[in-house]
Amino acid sequence: MFPLQVTIIGCGGDLLQLLRLELSVHAARIESEFLGVESAIASLRAAAEQPVAAGATTRQSKNKPEVTAPEIPRRLFIVHVDSDQELPAIKRLSSFFPGNPILVLMEASGDSSIPIQAMRMGASQIVTLPMQADDFKLALDCIANQFAAPVANQVIAVAGVTGGCGATTLAINIAFEIAQAHSNLRVVLAELSLQVGKLPLYLNVEPRYTTHDLIKDIHRIDLYFMQQALTPIVERFSILAGPYHSVSPLVVPSADVLLLIECLRQLADVVVLDVPCTYDAIYFDTLAAADQVVLVGEQKVPSIRSLQMVNGSLGDKPHHLLLNRYDPNLPGFGTDRLKAMLHVDELLTVASDYAAVSSAVNQGLPLRLKEPRSRVLADISQLAMTLIPAEGSAETVRKGSSVFGGMMRALGIKK
Repeated sequence: MFPLQVTIIGCGGDLLQLLRLELSVHAARIESEFLGVESAIASLRAAAEQPVAAGATTRQSKNKPEVTAPEIPRRLFIVHVDSDQELPAIKRLSSFFPGNPILVLMEASGDSSIPIQAMRMGASQIVTLPMQADDFKLALDCIANQFAAPVANQVIAVAGVTGGCGATTLAINIAFEIAQAHSNLRVVLAELSLQVGKLPLYLNVEPRYTTHDLIKDIHRIDLYFMQQALTPIVERFSILAGPYHSVSPLVVPSADVLLLIECLRQLADVVVLDVPCTYDAIYFDTLAAADQVVLVGEQKVPSIRSLQMVNGSLGDKPHHLLLNRYDPNLPGFGTDRLKAMLHVDELLTVASDYAAVSSAVNQGLPLRLKEPRSRVLADISQLAMTLIPAEGSAETVRKGSSVFGGMMRALGIKK
């Protein structure tokens, strides 16, 4: 997902329609559209001044409270100019909104000095008309790298190490908690099951498309179609479900599944993968491709042994071992003893609350919408914060360096 809201200026007709389409492909949110630079400046300045009374913060001084204006969100301006005579308007826009990138659309010219003039006036990127999709994408990617630093492009794999350990329920609620805790992030939950999907049943939806539909044509579909294939659940939270009707088994190479994951990475800030416990090449290749992994097991001997095996295969990959439905009173399966057996310093747990989880599943809702007081939700919420920390925390700063690696992978660039 493109990390900045977009304001379009001076575009109309076919150009505006094409621009809207290309922005939708990259999941860029159009904030507003204006006919000219002056009307944009006037409207945006007025909008920024209006919330001061309601949205401003106050800081107490010795004599009276001091009002500070609310933070103005950073945006990308896309401006169409007909000729070099309109370039001074770019400088005016830049002076009113410093620190906001400006992408200029202009006709190709034989005068090589005109693009340089546009840069001097404040343009961050220039795309010549007629607009080419690849050129426009490169310009957006460059702006995203230069002007945004979210904890974006994170792929989190939630994988059970034995069947029936509750990984799907955890994946649903982890993804939902991340979306609720971060108002600026778009989250996609993708079910990688190629035969029997559970998300439609657990969330009471009937998706039009599934992973089966996308993977079988993965080399022919584009990002626009893939975005339309996502099923929205609530604002900023969508799913890509596994096949939930009777379908023929689909045999695909790991490379096609990894390509699907990289495409999803471009459509969302955070992608949570529900990885079925298959122990095949796709299972281990998916875990290797993710930025973070949550291995889900239970307090059972086969599950602990499987945790030990899969844990050993991940090497230095950032990952968490988690015991679902944890009972602290179960003899011989306390966390201290299990940490020693698994040779790990950390072992996360999610409490057992069968009634709350069953109630949420039967209603087709995440726990927060059905059982907000469940002790299970408290544990999952803490886990979600560990995976994607709140902005400004030390953990967020540490993880920020992995963003560019994710972008490079999405572009097919090797370090």
